[in-house]
Amino acid sequence: MRVFDDIYLVGDGEIRLSHPADCHVYLLDGGGEAVLIDAGVGLEPELILENIRRDGFQPGDVGSLIVTHSHADHAGGASWFRSRLSCRVIAPELEERIIVAGSDEDLGMDVAKRSGIYPQDYVFRHCEVDGVLKDAERMRVGRYELTMIQVPGHSPGTGCILVDGGDGRMLFSSDVVFLGGTIGLGNWEGNSLREYRRSIGKLANLSVEALFPGHYLWTLRGGQEHLDNAIENLRQAWVPPAWQHNHPHK
Repeated sequence: MRVFDDIYLVGDGEIRLSHPADCHVYLLDGGGEAVLIDAGVGLEPELILENIRRDGFQPGDVGSLIVTHSHADHAGGASWFRSRLSCRVIAPELEERIIVAGSDEDLGMDVAKRSGIYPQDYVFRHCEVDGVLKDAERMRVGRYELTMIQVPGHSPGTGCILVDGGDGRMLFSSDVVFLGGTIGLGNWEGNSLREYRRSIGKLANLSVEALFPGHYLWTLRGGQEHLDNAIENLRQAWVPPAWQHNHPHK
């Protein structure tokens, strides 16, 4: 489902585009080369592949999959896509080891299952990682240049992906910032209000127009305003407003 210039939503549990536990799974078309941003939970991943085909792409067009962080709704499908598409899996520094061999506690799976976010019998499929992007490192996908901006807090090394090369800057903000300036602060291993406060300033002064979070709505204009709201919220005395996952399995 095309949502913007060269941006397609190919997976999403909220509107049942794919499995209910999936995050937003985006495809960025660089012209002759495409990259997936996140992989969903890994339950019924073939639905995402069907959507990729429906949008006019072939599996071989996807050269890379960037997993923004290790939580299952974003990384659980990475192994399947790596095998099925023969694509490179790329992860932020610090998230790589969790994706490859992290425990349920490292993944926040223990808390998530207690909270009804995943089925009790769900098993995370660990995945080999072919490349690591450190903070401020860049990669090119066709006409676009992608920059990793690591904003720890939601997890030890969650990455936002800044995209240059179109008419305006775009940011895939993962679970770091959502529309309205809410953040992904929770109560699981690797989640830290202190790290959020220390790192959120990296999202200042980016002149972001289109903002594509990992859940809920996105915006095609004025994305920086939502980032600035999150930055300001984290400067105040009280715990800032946080997005809460719906519970599809409760």
